Amino acid sequence: MTSEPEKGRRRRIAVALDASAQSLRVMGLAATIAAAMEAELEGVFVEDADLLRLAGLPFLREFRLATRRENTVDRERLQRELRATARWVRESLERSASQRGCAWSFRIWRGDLGAEILSAALDAEMFTLSPIGRFAPFYSRPSAQPQLGRDTEFVVSVLFNGNEGAARALAAAADLGARHKAALCVLLQAAGPSAMRKLRDRADALLGKARGRVRYLPLQQGDSEALARAVRAVKGDLLVVDSTNDLLGRQTLWQSLGALQCPLLIVR
Repeated sequence: MTSEPEKGRRRRIAVALDASAQSLRVMGLAATIAAAMEAELEGVFVEDADLLRLAGLPFLREFRLATRRENTVDRERLQRELRATARWVRESLERSASQRGCAWSFRIWRGDLGAEILSAALDAEMFTLSPIGRFAPFYSRPSAQPQLGRDTEFVVSVLFNGNEGAARALAAAADLGARHKAALCVLLQAAGPSAMRKLRDRADALLGKARGRVRYLPLQQGDSEALARAVRAVKGDLLVVDSTNDLLGRQTLWQSLGALQCPLLIVR
């Protein structure tokens, strides 16, 4: 089973980035995925529009650790710092892509981080995302993470509810797992034993010869906490989800990311 892009269209995998250590780790993972799938890696540096709007308020103060002083927030200085950070992230992206031998591009996106992040890469086939910006402090993950291509087994989990988008996500997860001999876990999103059996049969049919290497896990509750528990149970290092899944709604996306403790690969 192989996930193929539309005819004549080059595959592109986008990754949302800021200057955090977690963001840089996800950058490396996205570069590895792009190289494995012979796709272009697109780095999207996110400028939180809310942060820039707050910088213009006269009563806002910042405390700088270097000087141990409290000052008003200088909007122009903040913009200069953001531009400098964007240059540094771009250089990091270039190094990461060069090391893995994949094509790359970079752009800056400014918007409402909480509600509109999925619009940052509308034309990308896949979008790698982890908590960034003001959502990052709610995320914790051990520093020693398995990486694709290393001896430690990498576990790719995929959320599958049987629709067309989920089939694309399953294809992408199976493709990635096959290229790197990663373990594949299919989280079956259905209610009741009968629906679960039908869903597994459909996944088996789509996977074909790959189905012998797959672990299935029922996911009867369709909420972010149940999903996070399932991913942790299989020690998942990456979760693949199609962009139409309800768990990617504006009200649930960041809650899901914070609970997952692993990056999310969104398949369009």
